[in-house]
Amino acid sequence: MPSVIIIEQAEYQRMPWKNGLGETLEIQRYEDNDGLRFRISQASVVENGVFSDFSELHRTLVLLSGEGMALEHTNSSDSHLNILSKPLDIARFSGGDETYATLRNGKIEDLNIMVRDTDTQAKVQACTAPCSLSFSNNTLFNGFYVCEDSVLEIENADAMSLKAHSMVIGSENINATLRKGSGVFIKITKLD
Repeated sequence: MPSVIIIEQAEYQRMPWKNGLGETLEIQRYEDNDGLRFRISQASVVENGVFSDFSELHRTLVLLSGEGMALEHTNSSDSHLNILSKPLDIARFSGGDETYATLRNGKIEDLNIMVRDTDTQAKVQACTAPCSLSFSNNTLFNGFYVCEDSVLEIENADAMSLKAHSMVIGSENINATLRKGSGVFIKITKLD
């Protein structure tokens, strides 16, 4: 049977936000001699405000629940806007941008994937059943974040029922199919 690890939300590590205005549930973190290489976390945003500065990291943010938010990003050369209006909408931006979040109608939950921008990249895909997933052993990380109770069928193995807000991590070549539910497939690799 192919090898996967399932981490449930109760196992995530609670960490304060860098700006002190909230907290995050850290799902995965990897550091090397050059510092933080990547981090995956889940957080609730309950009020409008400025995001923490994560210069030298690239961020991918996925709306998990709530009625959405607007993210206004400003840096020394320009500004741009991301609108996240429904679950599984994705925003990609530099962690060094000054980012201001405006909630549309109350709190939201998001998934945050941060990677070091000099040598690491994240490929993030929103998935709704049915959806094929291909885990690979030549990555730094590949996992599937479960947004709602779901069923994942792994090639040559039984289907697994997964609880909402859990993470399935694969460390070898595995083909899987999401049969029920939705989630976010994350593949973190060395920069091409």
